[in-house]
Parts: sequence; structure tokens; C-alpha cells
Amino acid sequence: MLAILRERIAACLPRGRLARGIVALASGTAAAQAITVCMMPIVTRLYTPAQIGVISLFLAFFGFWSATLSLRYEYALLIARDDEESHVVHRLAVVLVVVMSVLGLPILLGLQRTGMLGFELLPNWAPFAAVPILLGYGIFMVYRSWALRAGTVNDITKATIARSAANAGTRVALGLFGGGTIALFAAEFAGAWGAMLELARNARKHFASSKPISIRRCDLVGVARRFSKFPAFETPSTWVNQLALTLPLPMVASLHGAAAAGWFGLARAMVGIPNTQIGSAVADVFQMELASALVAGEAARARGLFYKLMRKLALFGLVPLVAVIVLGPWLVPWIFGQKWKAAGWAAAIIAPWLYAALVVSSLSRTLSVIQAQEYKFVYDVGAASLFILAFFVAKYTHPSFLELVSILSGTGVLSYIIYLVLLVVVVEAQLETR
Repeated sequence: MLAILRERIAACLPRGRLARGIVALASGTAAAQAITVCMMPIVTRLYTPAQIGVISLFLAFFGFWSATLSLRYEYALLIARDDEESHVVHRLAVVLVVVMSVLGLPILLGLQRTGMLGFELLPNWAPFAAVPILLGYGIFMVYRSWALRAGTVNDITKATIARSAANAGTRVALGLFGGGTIALFAAEFAGAWGAMLELARNARKHFASSKPISIRRCDLVGVARRFSKFPAFETPSTWVNQLALTLPLPMVASLHGAAAAGWFGLARAMVGIPNTQIGSAVADVFQMELASALVAGEAARARGLFYKLMRKLALFGLVPLVAVIVLGPWLVPWIFGQKWKAAGWAAAIIAPWLYAALVVSSLSRTLSVIQAQEYKFVYDVGAASLFILAFFVAKYTHPSFLELVSILSGTGVLSYIIYLVLLVVVVEAQLETR
């Protein structure tokens, strides 16, 4: 089955080293997602929609805050001048992960205490549980980028599978004993730390020969300044971008309660599989290859790679798009139980939104590689503004659950169309002049 999946993915992607890298990552992440998908029919029978809604609400905050734990310096690992400089970038990134993980506690606590966007539905101890979960995930992502620099994609795929197995296994094991919401948080902790140590060991071993004798404070300041666009532009841009991505679920929770958040969370998780797994693998390898082309001064190859990948992703994404629209409303209640029927209709409604995300999100790594993050920031502000506008419209028009999902999906599709146009304009302007 895995061999067939590899062949089909490879047929939809550019040939050569890029395709091999994508297939290596995608096959591993597909296996990891298969674990999650196979466990979900059990999970949805062990936990109520309200309990899934609570963990989905937490994951909305987690998705927002975890994206910038290193202030995006993990991406600087890919474009460091040499392996010795990458050690300095790595140290800086890990220090920032620790600091930002701790800062996540008062921020989530503030959201919870003020009752903003439904975060009052979280248990009182959730902000304290967030710190170790964020820490484990943030360090994992730093080592993941370091492994990408090394080209050791097999280590990444193994770690991804281990993370998924730890999360899904903990959910089921503790759920069988009536673990409830605590069990769902414990599963996130297990997933965050489950594979980080092994990936860290392998990455350190690979770069051991290039480790500098010492890393001084001035070295850290030096790389922080050299890659200052990551915290100056990409970090605030990512915050705004993640706000647009994570706002929909708190909006649903705020307007329709925890159970509706559970329906929406399940629908988004299932429909988002191609984007979160295949799309993520494509984006990682695309970023690595694009950086390689630009470092070599091959702007024409980089431009061609952008357009070729756009066409292939657009075609590849049509299969899950049609399948979800046609089969989602019927399959979801049959697989997950009748109490999840609304999630099936929600899945069909948001399918076009996540299809657009699959195509555009992978291509958006271009702005990071060519260090044109200021354009992304402008777009992200606009996209977040669209969702905030949608929220106020919904708040005063009182739509039903599925009507609200339709509003969110339409807003998402529109924002990604605008983003794609922006990316094409920037690629034409930047890569033509190199």
C-alpha cells in the first residue's frame, strides 16, 4: 500500500531530486497520518464532541503560538553560510524556543480569564500544560529544520511516524479508562516529546564534526542580526497568518459552543490531511531545493520550479477535493458515529478552502527563501482582517452552524486566491532580476 502511494505521489510531482525528497517525506507523513486516521473512529467513540472541541480549542492556540517559538530562526538553518554557522543558529533557535514556550502561559491564561473567543471553555490547568507541550514541539521543529539541511529526510519521516503513534496511542489507551479531557492533553504532550530526542541525537551526530569550539554571545548576536528579517518580518507575518488560520475554530466555539467546535475540528482535521501531511512534505523539500537553486545563482531554475509545482499541486489536490464533497456527508457519520453527522456536512463545505490551502501554502515558502517576508506580512494582515470581518458579520446575523462554516470557507478561498496572485507577482519581479 505504501509503495503504491509513493508511486502515485511521484507521478504528480516534478522529476529528479525534488520528487525523491518529497516522496521520502510524504510517504512517512502519510504513514503517520494513516495511524491518526485509523485511530479516529475509536477516538470519536471514546470522547464526546464537546471534549474534542476543548482540545481543538487548545490546539487553535497551540497552532498560533507554536509557529513562532524560535522567531522563525529554524528556517535560517537552511540558508546558513556553512555547517559551523548552523550550530550558532541552532543554539539561538533553541534558546528562543524555551523563552517563547514560557511566555505562552500568561498569554493563554489571559485569553482564558477574559473569556475571549470561547477560551473560557478550557480547563483551569490548560495554560500550565501548554508550556511543556510547546517546549517539546518547538525543539522538535528546530531539529527538523537542521535535519532538512543535512538532507536526512529518513530521520524526519521516522520521527513524524513516532510522533503520530505516540499521540494516537495515548488518546486511545487513556480514553479506554475514561481519561476525558486530561487524556487528550496527555496525548499532545506524548506527541510533542515522543520523537524529539531521537531526531535530536541523529542531527547532532551528523553535524558533530563541524561544531565550533565555543559559541559566544557575540556569535549569537551576529547570526541574529544577519537573519534579522525572520523575527522582524516573518515572525509578525506568521502571527497574523496563524491568526487567520486559527480564528475560525474559536469563532465557532464562541458562537455555537464546544460541541460545534468538535464537529468543525474533526472536519478540518480530516479534510486537511493532504495539506498537513503531503503539503507539508512538499513545502519542506520545495524550500530546500529553492534555496539550493538560489544559492547557486540559478534564478531561472527556481522560477521554473515554482510554476511546475503550482501546476502539479493543483492537479493532485482535485482528487481529495471531489472525494470529500461527494462522500463526506455520507462517510463521516458512518465511520465516526451519528453524533458526528454535522461534521460530514462541514467537511464538504470547507473542502474548497483547504484545496486552495494545499496549493498556495507550499508555494508561500518562496517568500522566506528569497527573504521577501514583508510581502507576506502585508497579505497576512489582509487575510486576518477578512476573517475578523467575517466574525463580526456572523456575530450580528446569527447564522446556523453550517451557514457559519460556509462563511468561513468562502473567506478562506478568497484569501488564498489573493495570496496566489501576490506570490506570482513577487516571483516575476524578484527572480527575473537575479
